[in-house]
Amino acid sequence: MSRVLRPLCDRIGRERVDRVIALFYERLRADAQLAPFFVHIRDFPTHERQIADFWWIAMGGKVAEPAPVDMLGIHRPMGLRQEDMERWLVLFGEVLDAELEPELAQQWMIMARGIGERLGRAAMG
Repeated sequence: MSRVLRPLCDRIGRERVDRVIALFYERLRADAQLAPFFVHIRDFPTHERQIADFWWIAMGGKVAEPAPVDMLGIHRPMGLRQEDMERWLVLFGEVLDAELEPELAQQWMIMARGIGERLGRAAMG
């Protein structure tokens, strides 16, 4: 019997990825520490869609027209501190825990920590 591996995107599903990102950005925009980093974004629906697409692709999914995004370049001039990245991860983890089964939340959180570390090094380096 062969084992079939299912990418994380297939196990979570696009609707739940979109929901997690929407709920996460609600929290970010209401968070006193992190909200100032997002005040310059004029079109939040487009931003959230791009972020959801980013995660979908990172999980093994495909999108019809992926937006070219330089995540490190965008975050470098933002003035993020280590405590900002830690807060970002806490909020993201809370949303994941509330919206997903523990195994799926844990797997996505592992990815988020890795990306958070890279963004943190780029933004603070």
